[in-house]
Order: sequence, then C-alpha cells, then structure tokens
Amino acid sequence: MRSLPAVLAAVLIAACARNPKPTPLPPLGPARDSLIRLDLTRADSVAKLGPVDGMLALLADDVVFLAAGGPAVYGREAARRILAIGAPAPGTVMAWQPLGGELSADHRFAYTYGVAARAARGGEPSLDLARYIAFWKRDGSPGVRGAWRIAAYSDVASDEPRNAPIAPEDLLPPPRQLSLRAAELTTVLRATDAAFSDLADRMGLAEAFSTYVAPDGAIFNGQELVVGPRALREFFTATNGDLSLSWQPVYAGVADSEDLGFTIGEYVATLRGPSGAAVQRFGKHLTVWKRQRDGKWKYVIVGGSSRPRGGA
Repeated sequence: MRSLPAVLAAVLIAACARNPKPTPLPPLGPARDSLIRLDLTRADSVAKLGPVDGMLALLADDVVFLAAGGPAVYGREAARRILAIGAPAPGTVMAWQPLGGELSADHRFAYTYGVAARAARGGEPSLDLARYIAFWKRDGSPGVRGAWRIAAYSDVASDEPRNAPIAPEDLLPPPRQLSLRAAELTTVLRATDAAFSDLADRMGLAEAFSTYVAPDGAIFNGQELVVGPRALREFFTATNGDLSLSWQPVYAGVADSEDLGFTIGEYVATLRGPSGAAVQRFGKHLTVWKRQRDGKWKYVIVGGSSRPRGGA
C-alpha cells in the first residue's frame, strides 16, 4: 500500500495533467531552481514545524495573506493568527505543486501558482484539493540574493466566510517607505486594476478578462486553468451574463526591476439563479501583473476567495 504522501503526489500529478498549457516556468538556473524547489518542498516545512509554523517560515514580515473564508490581513503575525484559526488537525499531510510561474528580470521577485492537496491520517479518509497564488521576493537589499519569502499569498477557493476575531490593525496595510518611482508604479498598477474592473462593469467579463490578460495569462476554473485571451473570452461568454463582478484595488506592490507586480482587491460577485433572483457574494483577490513590451500591464494569474461582508 502506498504511503499517504505518495498518494498526495499522485493526485497532484493528475490535477496538473488536466491543466492546459500553464505558463512556462523560467529556464533552468540557480534562481529559478531555488524558488521552485521551495514551492515544492513547503510540505517538508509543514511536516517538520506543523501547519502554522511551517507556513510562516516562508512568509515575509510584511506579507499580505488571503486565507480562504477570511479577510485579507497584513503582516506575518496577522497571518499567524488567521492560520491558527483554520489549522488542520494533527497528522494532516499537505503538499503543493506549482503549475506556472516566472522570475523578474533581476531575479529578486517572482510568482508561482498551482494546486495544493491536504489529506488526514487515520479515521475517515479525506482529501481536499485547493489552488494558490504566491508572489515572492528575496530577502536583502538589491545586489544581495537572500532567501525567498512570500510577499503576497492567496488561497483560490469558494469557502464560506469565517467569522474570525481579527484585530483591526491586522486589516490595515503597514506604512511603507517607497521611492518616488515605486510609489508611481504602484499607483499605475492600482489604476490599471481599477480600469480592468470598470471595463468589466461597462462591457462585461468576457471583454474585460480577455483584454487585460497577458498572452499566456490564466485564471482558475475549479482545479483547471483557462489560459489566454481567446479561451477566457469563450469561458466568460458561456456564463450568459449570469455572473457579474466588480472590484476595488486596495494595495499593490511592484518588483524593483519594474516588470512584475501584484494588486490586492475586494470584489463583489453577483450571481443570478434559474429564477432570476440575484445573490451577492463578497471576496478578496490577488492579481499578479507583468509589464508587456509596449509598457502596458497585463495580468498573468488572478484568483481569490470569499471574505466576511464587513472584512477587508
């Protein structure tokens, strides 16, 4: 009989096989390898340190953490508190499999996204699959290649909101000392995300998501990926207007090399059922952006999860 970690690995491989042409991982090299190896071996950190401390070991001090069902929280200690609320039972085995990602030009920033699996040992067998997006940065100043840390992390799920006791200060972005150029770029990125939402409101999701996507950009549809402008237009056209989305960017970060960045936002999804009645759901999202050769920002991966209605 195969071990539980081996079963998890097989499940993740099968999930990856269902995904059409994910964004290619960067060419082989020390920087790429160190990042992807970290993403693959987060399971080792969790097995050694436990589900809370094992995750925290890879988070930056100023991380933005978007756990399924909770609000977006800022800072490593805030992430600790929200991870502790939803911590899996002792003996739970966890694994991650990146499906795509890329390094910034200076190899100091990166993103990955993929599939996560969680299975419980003993008792009733259970297996949960989820998706994730991570935006990474290296410790240290420019010119110093320190350890990789996660600067922004999002579960991609539809979990019901959790009414967790979160300190008000956890919901507020910490003060940052940005250069004039970095402040300018984060403003541009937030404005781009706002224009993306405005186009979705005016012209519909099919037009917006196919216009702002990078050539190899993607979104998750369940465990699978919808990749590229044409597939995204077809995907959202098939919803027949039963879903509308509006969102507001609330935070942004940009790589020093000015080619990758991310935005954090809050969204409202309106769904119409067979009777025509509208139901609203509230959530938050992480969008990773790549600057194109023409200077425009296009998203490469976007995803999020539900949040409490009054949460950030």
